[in-house]
Amino acid sequence: MRPNRINKPRRVIHDISELPVICDCAEAGLLLRRNPEVIARMAKEGVLKGAKQGQSWFFRRDDLMKYLDALFMEGAAT
Repeated sequence: MRPNRINKPRRVIHDISELPVICDCAEAGLLLRRNPEVIARMAKEGVLKGAKQGQSWFFRRDDLMKYLDALFMEGAAT
């Protein structure tokens, strides 16, 4: 049996300027605090706005921030 462990990113984003303008799944995952596999699934399902080139997903930093802003606006409305 595998012990339960908290899945924390190795690196944390403290400021949005630390991310490149175009992010891959790993970089988007750092911002959203999700695994890259989860980020790819969110993009495939249309939850996150992204572009797929070959096997890789790419995201605009501004679109990721809009997604976060929408989450917080949604939470404030309830």
